[in-house]
This record gives sequence, structure tokens and C-alpha cells, in this order.
Amino acid sequence: MLTEQQHQIIKTSKKEVYNSMGNRGHRNITINSTYSEPTLMKDVDDLLKKAKENGCYDGDKLDIDRVIEFVNTTNPKEPVSLEYVQMEPATSGSLIFENGIWVIRVNKNHNSRRQRFTIAHEIGHYIMHRNKLQSFTDEVFFRAGNREDIEYRANDFASKLLMPEEGVRKAIAEGVRNIGLLAERFEVSSPAMKIRVQDLGYKLKQNG
Repeated sequence: MLTEQQHQIIKTSKKEVYNSMGNRGHRNITINSTYSEPTLMKDVDDLLKKAKENGCYDGDKLDIDRVIEFVNTTNPKEPVSLEYVQMEPATSGSLIFENGIWVIRVNKNHNSRRQRFTIAHEIGHYIMHRNKLQSFTDEVFFRAGNREDIEYRANDFASKLLMPEEGVRKAIAEGVRNIGLLAERFEVSSPAMKIRVQDLGYKLKQNG
């Protein structure tokens, strides 16, 4: 069994500035080696399982607020808070470590479906990347092809969390073939649903 001292995080003063463009561009990301590798949840499959087990879905719609509550319950030493704030139109949200709390800030002027994807995206950063980074500022969405890029991975996390493969395939099998209706069922944007069904291997019928 580890001692309390062994559980303490080894702090260093090493900081670098990480600048790149991925699925969503991000600016001035500070790399800090303060945080240890997450132990409770390391990927979207872990969170999906726990979200389902703890009643975080209302039908096919994910209750994103309950997910945050659940994350705080299971990992109280690194809590998450959620704020809706004024941001530049091109900025969707951010995740920043402040005073011992991970703060998710979301552009309050964006529509609710985009906000849900932004929150899920930031939760993805929290689950997968908080051991390496302490600040993320996410811009408008991009579909980069580099699957190792952290923004691609956070977008993929959000897509799988909001539109689980099992649920999407079930809805399509039940006859819901319209992208708009599928998007409404999962409370996501139509573009996000279109990308998701294509990622799952479905071919879209072209109009006209």
C-alpha cells in the first residue's frame, strides 16, 4: 500500500508553451508536469460505462451536468466547475486549472447543442490530458486528420460520449435515418451527427 507521501504529486517548475492547431485550434497552452496520470477514468469508455451505470442519460440524451457532478464525486481531489461566460465568437470554451479547481468555461452566446459538445470536449481534456496540461483555450471546430493531436482526441471523446455507438446504431436500426432527427434524439448539432454516422461507417444519401 502506498504511503501518504508516495501519493503526493511531485511538483516541478518546468513550463513550456504549446502552440498548435488540431480539431479545434488552441492558444497559449501551458505544459506543466505537476499532475499525475489519472487513475479513476482514463478514456471515454470508462466514463461512458460509469455514466450509464449512474443514470446520466435521459433516453439517448446525456445529462452533461450530471456527468460533471459524477466526475466530482469520484475524483474530489481534482474537482471540475462549469461557467457560462462571454467569449469571442470564434472561441467555444476553455479548461483551466485555477486555485486547485479545473474550471470549464463555455461561450454563453453559442447555441445549447454546441455548448454541450464544448463541455464534453473539455471533459475529454480533463480525463485524458490534465496530467500534462493546465490550460486549454479551444477555438472553432476543425476536422484535422492527425489522430494523435489532443484536439482530435478531445473531439472524438466528445462525439463518443454524446453519441455512443450502441445508441446511434440502435436508433438507425429503429428507422431513424434523417440526420436532423438523429441529432435531435441525441441533442447534438446536425454537423456533429453527420460526422459521427460517417465515422461509424454509414453512407449518406446525397440530395439532388
